[in-house]
Amino acid sequence: MTAADDITSLASWARAIRAALVQAGIAWEPLFCEAGIDPACLANPDARIPLSQTTRLWDAAVAATGDDAFGLRVARHVNQATFHALTVTTLVSDSLRDAMQRMVRYGRVVTDAAQMQFGEDARHCWVELGHVPVDPPPAWQAVDAFAAILVRTARALAGGDCHPVQASLARPAPPSLDRFEQTFACPLQFGAAQTRIVYDRGQALRPLETANPALRAVNEALLDDMLRHRLRDDIVSSVRDAISRLLPGGACSQQAAAQALHLSQRSLQRKLADRGTSFRAVVETTRRELADRHLASAQCSVTEVAYLVGFSDASSFTRAYKRWTGHAPSQSATRKPAS
Repeated sequence: MTAADDITSLASWARAIRAALVQAGIAWEPLFCEAGIDPACLANPDARIPLSQTTRLWDAAVAATGDDAFGLRVARHVNQATFHALTVTTLVSDSLRDAMQRMVRYGRVVTDAAQMQFGEDARHCWVELGHVPVDPPPAWQAVDAFAAILVRTARALAGGDCHPVQASLARPAPPSLDRFEQTFACPLQFGAAQTRIVYDRGQALRPLETANPALRAVNEALLDDMLRHRLRDDIVSSVRDAISRLLPGGACSQQAAAQALHLSQRSLQRKLADRGTSFRAVVETTRRELADRHLASAQCSVTEVAYLVGFSDASSFTRAYKRWTGHAPSQSATRKPAS
């Protein structure tokens, strides 16, 4: 099990906690001192704080306010600047489903403790909010805040009437349900095996007027750089990098990726399974995201993009892109005519 001193979170979490404490009329400086957090780090947008310290801060804040739902209060103080490029990238997604997937992919930019997963079936899409095994574990209120941010983001994207169809929370039931019911506005379950926020799939697939592929591509490039810096030893990140290098020309295979990472195929399969995914799923995700980025750059024809993401011809790529997005690649951006 990992020690909480070895895991960090963006200092922006602490800024949101400070704002909530100020609004509650609580002196925040003594609580930061108690948690071992230097207030000077709050002025640095790239500063990170050990999870052990942020967990102590959450605990101290809950004790000072007497508010077991303090995480929901903190979520209201998260704004477009709190989580750097992640917030912007999410807000210019093509759909709520698309935004959920990006929150999952880039969640570890915010905290190394995050272990989120996206899932879907014929009727629903959902995000599971978990964390790496760590001692001590993150405060329940930190997970509450993450869940509330997801719900608030969904409403900002899809409208105020966009509510989950189910919110299952791993935390124990709070003394009062009122604010949880107001925040999630859906059936609630406490003490669940996993924290999971579920949306209607039809609603999650609706195109969003705020979608901006070009702006998203710029911010995703920044996030990818941040992830590479944070997750050099993360197998999924490493596999994605290998796939990105192997895709042009169609040379991407599990065997080739395993060789590039100096692993056996069996070891690669096991490591990906431990992270709840597979090589095929990582290839699919990487292809789509690279395609979106190339199309948004307006520098490549559809045929060129098809080659860059590992398809033998433009028609095969177009069929796959329609399956991913519901529309042809030619509708995603203005670019050179297909050759």
